[in-house]
Amino acid sequence: MFKRFFRMIAEWPQKVFRKDDAHEFHPTMAEIEERPVNPLGRIIFWVIVVTMVFFAVWMCLGTIDVVVSARGMVIPEGDVKILQPLDTDVVSSILCREGDFVRKEQILMEIDPSITAPELESKKETLRYLELEKMRLNASIGKGDFNPDKKAYDQESVTTQRNLYRSSMQGLAEQLNAKRAELKKIEEEAKSAAKEKTYNASLLELARDREKRLKAVADIVTRNEYEKAVNDVLTYTNAVEQLTHKLEQLAYQKNQVLHEIAYINESFRTTTLKEYSDKHKTATEIGAEIDKTSFRNQKQKILSPVEGYISNLYFHTIGGVVTPAQKLMTIVPFNTPLVLKVSVLNKDIGFVRDRMPVSIKIDTFDFQKYGILNGTVRSISHHSTDDEKLGPVYEVFINPIETTFLVEGRRVPIASGMSLTAEIKVGKRRIIEFFVYPLIKYLDEGIKVR
Repeated sequence: MFKRFFRMIAEWPQKVFRKDDAHEFHPTMAEIEERPVNPLGRIIFWVIVVTMVFFAVWMCLGTIDVVVSARGMVIPEGDVKILQPLDTDVVSSILCREGDFVRKEQILMEIDPSITAPELESKKETLRYLELEKMRLNASIGKGDFNPDKKAYDQESVTTQRNLYRSSMQGLAEQLNAKRAELKKIEEEAKSAAKEKTYNASLLELARDREKRLKAVADIVTRNEYEKAVNDVLTYTNAVEQLTHKLEQLAYQKNQVLHEIAYINESFRTTTLKEYSDKHKTATEIGAEIDKTSFRNQKQKILSPVEGYISNLYFHTIGGVVTPAQKLMTIVPFNTPLVLKVSVLNKDIGFVRDRMPVSIKIDTFDFQKYGILNGTVRSISHHSTDDEKLGPVYEVFINPIETTFLVEGRRVPIASGMSLTAEIKVGKRRIIEFFVYPLIKYLDEGIKVR
């Protein structure tokens, strides 16, 4: 059996490649009719037909991913932290170098406080003086005694305010005492006039009684005696009326003096309250300025906002001048998740949605050798930003599912700042559409164009 098999194998090349020339000398027509057809041509024909059918079916049924390609870079969650000064100042010390690991709230750079520190102390002193003035004014309107704490305030300021307090209260007391003396004098005059009126009223009663009795015996008494009685009645009546008028005038003067006393008190209170209001307003403004200056003074020490590494140190000169919003250094946060920030063109952003799968090609690691990373779209910006080269672009943030590559048997993680290309899978398309769509497009444009 094996001999027969090996013999067939040995004879096969002779049967295949041996030229059958038995029909070489026949007539042409007979040669065409009797010569057998070479099967190789038929085989090639059917292979071509099957191949074309296969490719046609594959193009109609097969699909490929449609991707939006975007360039970007790896950043830490929350991005890289940029430290900047608040005001124009002089750098007094630099306490870090590029590559240093820093803790949160660690002092990295100090700004010369010789400008803000005296300003802050001056405003605090002004505020303390205003508080002392407010205490004096409160005491002036009867809200407690003026006894400031000598330890809390400057001795000279306390002495000045005490003198002002005594002077203002003494001036008020002198005005009130003068009016009270005037009031007392009026009251004494009124008391004396009232006594005199009472005395004259009693004499008037006696004179009227005498005049009445004399009138009854007018025939008996002399005429002079009766006239004298009548004159006495008139005299005492006139005296009583004059004293009544005088008492009315004194009462009016008394009321006027009382109103003047009330006016002096009210005027002093109003003036003091207005002054207190002005001092309170000024103190509030000074307090706000102190808060502002204190904030500026705190910013004289550049502190690390996070735990991380100094990526770039842009300022190296001690004694140099920094300006507001000038970049001093950048810090890459430590032990924070990495995200990918890519810029998608305006024409492509309409197809990108959240949670779409993404293929990530890191420039550092050749994707043909080390492969790609997978990720998903996390968020899309709602407004475009202008890029000098690409024009309006939208920022898209991607969460990587893997963050390491296998390089020579060990896992190497991606790092912040690495550039990349992200291919966002926005859908699928049949292969035949890539050939049919341009044809339909050109036909449609050709029909519409004049």
